[in-house]
Amino acid sequence: MSTLNLPLTILPKACLAPAVVMTVSPYKSENNCPKENCPIHVPKIDKVELNDLMGRLSLSDVSKKKARTTAGSIVSIPCSLSDPFFRKPKVRFHFVRHAQAIHNIHSIIDCTSLRDTNLTPHGKEQSRALSTTFPYSSKIKYVLCSPLCRTINTALIGFPSVYARGIQCILYEDLREFGQAQCNTGSTLLKLRENFKEINTGVVNTELLYGGWEWLHEYGSTAKRERTVKVKKALKELESVVVNGGTWKGMVFMPHYGEDNVEVVVVSHGGFLCQLMGYPKQNWANAEWRTFKFPSQDKIDAGHLPLNFIQTKASLAKAHVPIPETGPRFHLTIDDTTYERLKEIQEFTEHVEMMKRKAREGEARAFGDYMKNVGEYEA
Repeated sequence: MSTLNLPLTILPKACLAPAVVMTVSPYKSENNCPKENCPIHVPKIDKVELNDLMGRLSLSDVSKKKARTTAGSIVSIPCSLSDPFFRKPKVRFHFVRHAQAIHNIHSIIDCTSLRDTNLTPHGKEQSRALSTTFPYSSKIKYVLCSPLCRTINTALIGFPSVYARGIQCILYEDLREFGQAQCNTGSTLLKLRENFKEINTGVVNTELLYGGWEWLHEYGSTAKRERTVKVKKALKELESVVVNGGTWKGMVFMPHYGEDNVEVVVVSHGGFLCQLMGYPKQNWANAEWRTFKFPSQDKIDAGHLPLNFIQTKASLAKAHVPIPETGPRFHLTIDDTTYERLKEIQEFTEHVEMMKRKAREGEARAFGDYMKNVGEYEA
């Protein structure tokens, strides 16, 4: 179905200035698709002509047909381009599992007892491979990251070109791993600043972190589900903010201009990502990435849950093969006699005892309330 060029005459309020006539090239705005209102073959305009047109005509002139306050001009534009003028950009989330960390090597005895483990040499190789094989690095607009050391290093090594463009790596504590093991217990803000100079230079943003975040753990499946739902709602809110602009968790985001998709990288952990996507038995390899998006309004109307992610077709077709390990295998012998190690063990032991004490106190309060209600009922 061809698009007709209808002239739009804007009458001036002041003295008539020399009219400017601009006609969009017909072959660049024709839609030959037999399907009516096809979203794939919607008529598009050349970018050079688009910039010229935007300089001469405001959107209100086209959609509301109001006269301009300044001297007018005569512009010829395609009808189908007048409303809406742009294709609304889509937001895609690229979820990345961290590269190989020390606790991922099960041949190391008590590997999970090491607090906030870092990447192995092979893990750093995986991250560097990610920087060369990830196809959307030049289009990434935002990076969210779990505040554990292994995820921060994966994000910093895996996407260096992103930070060269002035984009920050935002640490978001709700992306941390499940479990109470020491390897899933984070570092204090002070220690993070000591280990990562990128925090002091502004590459890594810690605005969303607070003192004591490192001891946050969920006990039971219900608490885990609550955090996954919380993250889904937060990312759904972020989807709207990165397109339209606004505030997200106290951080100000500028609106996105243009038709290009908004690419967001989320670096997290295998266990958490499996729960977030709703398939807990499907493992993620180290440094593996998959692309998801929230369902469109048409899919929601068809019965799809609005907070359930949909994996893109390109991501499903991609081969999910772990990056092979090269060089000698990494091995580590844990020395529990060093001052630093003894301090970690003591701090973790005290925290476990405190959590058990709070659990006992909570059970005692719950039992007391129960007996009180029973007494009132019998009375």
